Amino acid sequence: MAETVPFGAGHRTGSVFLEDYDVGLAETMGGELITIVLDGEEVQTYALRVTGVTGPPQYDGMIPILMGEPDPVYQEHLLPAVVVSRGSIDPDMQRWHAGGFEYFLAAPGATMKDVPGTGRQIPDKVEIKRYAYPYNISYDLHIRARHRSQADKMLRKVGKHFWAYGQVFLKDSEGCDRGYYAFVESIAALNEIVDVTDRLQGHTFSLRVEAELDFREPSIARTAQTVTVNVNTRRNVGSNVRYKGNPFRGEEEDC
Repeated sequence: MAETVPFGAGHRTGSVFLEDYDVGLAETMGGELITIVLDGEEVQTYALRVTGVTGPPQYDGMIPILMGEPDPVYQEHLLPAVVVSRGSIDPDMQRWHAGGFEYFLAAPGATMKDVPGTGRQIPDKVEIKRYAYPYNISYDLHIRARHRSQADKMLRKVGKHFWAYGQVFLKDSEGCDRGYYAFVESIAALNEIVDVTDRLQGHTFSLRVEAELDFREPSIARTAQTVTVNVNTRRNVGSNVRYKGNPFRGEEEDC
């Protein structure tokens, strides 16, 4: 009976892309996924609990975490809030593993085949996942409130995770936990006064996340079951040179 031997390298991992970092950022700062009613429909969104700060009533007093710049009409009813804006996405080739792969394993549904003359078995198909491409993703976390005391408490809550550097924790497509370094580029003050009754206080966190993006899906390839090698010597007609092996590689010898 043929022996089934361990095959491949690495272990199966999932893929990650931009939306995974958006969700990971919201969850890393302490955001909770809740259900609210918006325009008569139930939707899921992230919100933050901050001691001493009460959010909009539709969020049950929690602080909404909004992805991107919200609609101005909607925005005026959502203070205090944390608005997450994704900025530039820049390649970081210093972290690139050229030509490498994360794993090289038997493909799902592969059949084990005998390798003639070895007494062993290998899968007839393999799954190969190349390394993801490294990128730096910029984020701005806009902390917005009506009062400075509220903004400062929200700043302390978020800054606990990103005071100078930290990590963004997320799950890949296989449900595995991952962590990516995040660095604070700056913390800017936000102070806008349109009139006496319309005042906006807050801070803006500028983050740089050392991320990676999977632009390519894993590929499936067939494995070689048998290899036929012709070692017979042949003469090149019209010449006194006889070739051994592969003549196209220059493996020749005068006879």
